Amino acid sequence: MPKFMGKKLLLLGGRPIGAREIVECAKAMGVYVIVTDYLPIEQSPAKMIADEVWDISTADIETLADKIIENHINGVLAGVNEFNIKKMIVLCEKTKLPCYCNSQQWHLLQNKAYFKRLCRKNGIPVTEEYDIHSIDEVRKTAIDYPVIIKPVDGSGSCGFAICNNENDLMAAFPKAVKFSDTGDVLIEKYMNYKESVIINYTIINGEIFYCGMSDKYSRKVSKDGSPIMAFQYYLSQEEELYLRDLDNKAKKMLSGLGFTCGVFWIEAFNSDKKFTFNEMGVRFGGSLTYLPIKHLYGFNQLDMLVEYALFGKNELKTPIKRNVFFDKTYCIFPIHVMSGTITKVEGLDKLKECEDVVKIVPVHYVGDNIDDWGSAKQVFSYIHFIADNRSEADRFAKWIMNNIHIYDEKGRDILFNLYV
Repeated sequence: MPKFMGKKLLLLGGRPIGAREIVECAKAMGVYVIVTDYLPIEQSPAKMIADEVWDISTADIETLADKIIENHINGVLAGVNEFNIKKMIVLCEKTKLPCYCNSQQWHLLQNKAYFKRLCRKNGIPVTEEYDIHSIDEVRKTAIDYPVIIKPVDGSGSCGFAICNNENDLMAAFPKAVKFSDTGDVLIEKYMNYKESVIINYTIINGEIFYCGMSDKYSRKVSKDGSPIMAFQYYLSQEEELYLRDLDNKAKKMLSGLGFTCGVFWIEAFNSDKKFTFNEMGVRFGGSLTYLPIKHLYGFNQLDMLVEYALFGKNELKTPIKRNVFFDKTYCIFPIHVMSGTITKVEGLDKLKECEDVVKIVPVHYVGDNIDDWGSAKQVFSYIHFIADNRSEADRFAKWIMNNIHIYDEKGRDILFNLYV
């Protein structure tokens, strides 16, 4: 691709999910890729395949800004890590480089309370919430338990708790505040749904495209933890209903945000043929949701983000359309690990040889120390694969669990899953 030759892309963070994939994508285009973080190369997978590495923390904005100007960098990107995305936005604004999201857009959409107001404004149902912003207000407010508490601007289930009474809520409040940049929390009526949907949208050249939705099944790792993804199937069995009832409203909501380019996912609870929006991400999902979109729509969101980062525009002229010949089930299956230090992994090579496996997305590696976090931080890998139907998908997931083994320092097999 001649137009990409000679272009330089700086990637913030070489270890988080999506980092290595961004490097592979950009290098395939002919882009010169530099990866920066404070980690040694052996602990930073994206650094291992980069054209150049910088041992500069992604938090060191001043040094990175100087290096960007000095080295004539054309664009900056980050994977799914939200700390690095925030630094990407600041760096791009400081160095006047293109960025798909500006600071105002990011702060507004990271704020779950603002997102809910935006949904209501556009006629989209959201969960009931309580107007409580300090621990002193808890005892003064009539609350119908159970409720959940979470940071108003947090991610990754950190600071999340289910509270069955006032004592639970008082104990969970400071923990939720700890994980909030603004020190604010959101308290909502607990919706005991094990099922939800993930809805995907892409904005390119200011035009909004629906890009499919999945049925997501969630379970709790621990008694008090947040429900986290146990399995995803594309396409959702409720897609037709969603497109009829809420697609236009969601597009109208997105259209008012001022994005020229963007990748979005929305989680909505699904019960009794009704959807209730829960949260939205201004990035591809942590399980690498651009992969099913590539299969279902033949469109690579990573290509789009790399192009926009380098040029501030995209050249796609035709609409993004569904691949009508794809009639199978696309699956994302997370496998988890219990507490311990990962010392040995067996069976991944055998899994990679399976023709229906699209991608094994690593989260942890040999040497990583795992705690009982009770969150998505305990995912070892997200396994993307294709099956003829959901029954075949479940059988293959069981085969995976029988053939993968992850051992800790005591020789225990610490692998588990939340679904099969």
